[in-house]
Amino acid sequence: MSAAARPRRRAAVARDQHESAFESILAGLVERIPGARAAALVDRQGETVDYSGGLDPFAMRLAAAHWRIVLDEVNGQPSFRPVRWLALRAGRVSYLVHELPEEYALIVVLARAAGFSGWRRAVAACAHALANEAGWSWRAAPWFPVQVTADERRRPCSLRPAGPDTGPRPVEILGTIAGGLARRERGWRVRFDTGVEATLVREPGGVWYSDEPLDSPHPEPPAPRKKTR
Repeated sequence: MSAAARPRRRAAVARDQHESAFESILAGLVERIPGARAAALVDRQGETVDYSGGLDPFAMRLAAAHWRIVLDEVNGQPSFRPVRWLALRAGRVSYLVHELPEEYALIVVLARAAGFSGWRRAVAACAHALANEAGWSWRAAPWFPVQVTADERRRPCSLRPAGPDTGPRPVEILGTIAGGLARRERGWRVRFDTGVEATLVREPGGVWYSDEPLDSPHPEPPAPRKKTR
């Protein structure tokens, strides 16, 4: 039984620019955040680098430029501490604005009733992938989206990276995560077939994340202790 969430089908919208390598990263973000309609990567000047989703490109660019300015204005207020992200609910839609390295920002447009749950790991995974593609330095702890096959008790038994099918990889459950999770989330401590240990989390929407990449190198065995007389 597969417990991986089925990708949502995006509405066909005519693009007004050539797709870059960032588009597929942004598309994955839109699919993983409940209620997300579109996402854009915007630079310091408010120019949209690339976008993905079912919104009109001009409307997406306009929203991205506007909320980039709002983020700057908030951070320019001496009464505020540095703000890394904003979540705002408007009349018909909601917005998530997240700061990125090199003065870039991520803008996500959500349906008004979508709420603001299930975005933190999705944004962390997206930011990590964007940083790798752009060559930024990204120090925040990453999460990696994975596709999981679960047993009849909905426990993970095999997984593979989200994206192109590379075939299932076995996973050994070491224990369950007892704390630190949101309502309706489940977590397990597992071991990959490489020997690497990781935390797997299943969010309420059926999306899974690992705090370690599947291609992590096999851990080095501990060095033998020197004998002392």
